[in-house]
Amino acid sequence: MATDGKVTLALSGADDAPYALAASPAYARDGVCFAACGSGLYRSRDGGERWERLRNTPEALTTAVVASPDFANDQSVYAAVKGGVLRSSDAGDTWFTAGFPAPPPVFSALVASPDFERDGFLLAGTMEDGVFSSTDRGARWEAWNFGLFDLNVLCLALSPAWTDDETVFAGAETDLYRSANGGRAWRPSGFPSELAPALSIACYEDGRGAAQLLVGTESNGLLASLDQGETWAQVGEGLISGAVNQLHVAQEADGGPAVCALTADGVMRSDDLGRSWSHLIRTDGIPTAMLPLGDFMLLGVQGVGVMRLARK
Repeated sequence: MATDGKVTLALSGADDAPYALAASPAYARDGVCFAACGSGLYRSRDGGERWERLRNTPEALTTAVVASPDFANDQSVYAAVKGGVLRSSDAGDTWFTAGFPAPPPVFSALVASPDFERDGFLLAGTMEDGVFSSTDRGARWEAWNFGLFDLNVLCLALSPAWTDDETVFAGAETDLYRSANGGRAWRPSGFPSELAPALSIACYEDGRGAAQLLVGTESNGLLASLDQGETWAQVGEGLISGAVNQLHVAQEADGGPAVCALTADGVMRSDDLGRSWSHLIRTDGIPTAMLPLGDFMLLGVQGVGVMRLARK
């Protein structure tokens, strides 16, 4: 584990792991965070200092979680379990299940529209069953796989200009797909398929209004695109060479983005759009999820749990 942090959510099983971490957009005021783990869904109301297991969920294994961008007002949170997506409108106190056709899907990703208050739009990625969408805040879901030739979807990301361009990216085992109509139809991007699978995606603006796209791979490090995925260039060569399991972008106070990459031995950080990288956190255990939150970070480590660390 990292030596400069503390375990605030301890997981007893050696194989148990936090698969995803999420927080209220207003976490600085309400402190609400969620951890999707093999043993269940957990919630914190104090920024990850203390956790409680939400025992009213019907399944233990939880593989993805996302809070509504309008969480401060609607208190909505969504969690993926075996066979369905749970939805809550009271910050996780009570849950409703949206079922999916048998055999039950294995979910890999959940994303919510940045304009969720208006459109109620969600996308879910699955292994073997492609992408499902909901336009009614998670009450009903339908498969949107036209043109998606690889149904093993590992990650999803929405364009920062989603409300205008409805662009979404899906990383699959064999390629990276792009949709320009909100996921209704897909086509392969210009991503070099020999570098797949795409494990993680970050889509963001560079502080000057230009769109940036970063993709983390399983064994080929990081690639970047400045033209919506048509052409690509390797970044972080010599520093990031293996699996990049998660990417997170946060706008800093000076207006520029800070990019964090979850690698096999910890967290790397770049302040210049991926051109240079430095180690932010090193771990002994296998890191499985991260969530930078202002001046601290939540880090999931397999067989350990969730750690709370100060960001340097």
